Amino acid sequence: MEILVLQSIDNLYLVHAYFIGQFLCLGFFYKSLMMTKTQVSVIKYTMIVGSMLLLLDYCFYPEQFFKFNLFEIALTSLLIVLYAVMHLYNMLLENKQYYYLTIGIIIYLLASTVLFFVGNLTIGLSNAVKFLTWTVNSFLVILFQLLIFVEWKKSFSKKALKSNHERKSNI
Repeated sequence: MEILVLQSIDNLYLVHAYFIGQFLCLGFFYKSLMMTKTQVSVIKYTMIVGSMLLLLDYCFYPEQFFKFNLFEIALTSLLIVLYAVMHLYNMLLENKQYYYLTIGIIIYLLASTVLFFVGNLTIGLSNAVKFLTWTVNSFLVILFQLLIFVEWKKSFSKKALKSNHERKSNI
């Protein structure tokens, strides 16, 4: 992306790969964590319907491919938040698998979706207001990365892996 910017070539279309890729990857991730057939079906169905809606949006409005597509951002982000909330619900009585990651996804995606909408409205406003929007988003990214780190430390550090292995050996 940086190379394209340095050559004064628009790189905005690459953001679509990010949002759609994030939607598909996290959709399949949460689908693998679901506990009931109904939950799995909800995720499958909404992933198919969401993908079809995006495909139709780009077929009917191909110019959206070269713009900041707020419909795409809202649809993909809010569906991921739905999946994360379903997983959070499952964790009420079960073990807290990927708890910090799920909380981070919910906080980051809800807040960044709002910021993308606000960011689109601030186009005509001062640079200070635009800068504030992106500063808040940067803070959210750092918070999200910290929660991912906490999840990694809790779930995948050598100590956590060793205690999980010992627990399975005792069974």
